[in-house]
Amino acid sequence: MNIVIAGASGYIGSALIPVLLKKFPEAHITALSRSVRVSKDKRVTWSECDLFSLKSLELCLPPTVDLAVYLVHSMGPTARLDQGSFKDYDLILADNFSRALRKTETKQIIYLGGLAPKKTCQLSEHMESRLEVESLFSSYKVPCTFMRAGVIVGYEGSSFKILLKLIGRLPVMVCPAWMQTLTSPVDLDSVLRQIATVSLDPKHYNKTYDMAGCKPLSYLNMVKDTAEFINKKRYFINVPYFSLKLSKLWVYCVTGAPKNLVYPLIESLKHDMVASEERALETLPLHRSYKELLNELPDFSDREKSKRLPSKKHKKSVRSVQRIETPWGKDSSWMQQEYINWLPKFFSPFLKVFEENHKIYFAFLIKKFTLLELDFSTDRSSHRRQLLYIRTGLLVSENYKGRLEFRSVLGGKYILVAIHNFRPALPWYIYRYTQAKLHLFVMRRFAKHLKRKSKAFKAAEGLI
Repeated sequence: MNIVIAGASGYIGSALIPVLLKKFPEAHITALSRSVRVSKDKRVTWSECDLFSLKSLELCLPPTVDLAVYLVHSMGPTARLDQGSFKDYDLILADNFSRALRKTETKQIIYLGGLAPKKTCQLSEHMESRLEVESLFSSYKVPCTFMRAGVIVGYEGSSFKILLKLIGRLPVMVCPAWMQTLTSPVDLDSVLRQIATVSLDPKHYNKTYDMAGCKPLSYLNMVKDTAEFINKKRYFINVPYFSLKLSKLWVYCVTGAPKNLVYPLIESLKHDMVASEERALETLPLHRSYKELLNELPDFSDREKSKRLPSKKHKKSVRSVQRIETPWGKDSSWMQQEYINWLPKFFSPFLKVFEENHKIYFAFLIKKFTLLELDFSTDRSSHRRQLLYIRTGLLVSENYKGRLEFRSVLGGKYILVAIHNFRPALPWYIYRYTQAKLHLFVMRRFAKHLKRKSKAFKAAEGLI
């Protein structure tokens, strides 16, 4: 039996490995991580993997996979310059995982996402992203089980860490109205137990489950109970008017947590996030209070510091991802060619394009002044994904190449135009405020061009 865990080095993943080995003692686990690691257990192989690279992921996977557990969320920085939404990053990562698993005859994918509000409302980007990833996994026709959780209580949980930093650094806390919304925290043991329960059990395939560790409570009471648990005397001032924008800035400045993590989390707090009885795998523990859940944690003063390996520093790398609505009746292959045809017209007469033997040259006036040379990958491209390697050019660093892709996602509704691992030849600060800004401007104009084309295609079909 082969099990693959994406995000295995995180708080949940590292704790899940021994739980799954206990349930499946004959299994072998491939643990995917961004860092090199060594396991003392022969049943576990750590594989250094870049999930943004489909090829890297394919090389890490065993030929057959029984169970795939996906614990990845991309709210942290991925390059020195990120030009894109974490929602689009999440789609690329999950899409790569799904594509790589197609050849392995995977029996089940388990995805740990977030609780969704019961009422129909405008969702935060954080919540939209979780639901989009669920839709993406479902589109690949592999049996899936979606586990949804709110705040996972534990010293290494990302949301719980932010909560502890707020309490530790603010003797007086201003509490806006959104802190009265309800949530269902869950303990780590409950999460691990329920993931193990649904693993490779066909009766749980294509099901969605909500998890909770205690009865619901407001974020304000959660903060108060946590402050009492860590023996911090804190004072709370309720204010009726305090915008989410100010809240995001306030939490970011006080905790020092990455902006990409704080902002989406705070945005999601405007709605009640309560586990549903109808979607519960186990009977929800409504008899247990949040204080009781906290008391099961180790003593706060004796907690161990994280022993994570240092993350790799992002040098002069760039990742840029733009989401474009797919024109009517078209796909990634069409959009890639349309981009190549449109770009020289947009920059006419200065930009010229030359195509020779699957190579594409973007040049300033003449081929001798090639700005970018792209190598089209015929063996790794399809109508749903077009891949071009950035080889050389006046705008490219000689020491490091990147890649450009056009990727269809969510059943072809959108195409993600993405540049990965690009390193510019220009000095960094000149690049950031010239070429990088120009790229975003060009992509916005290209999206408008495609919108007009799509309208024309629909009109030709008599749809408008």
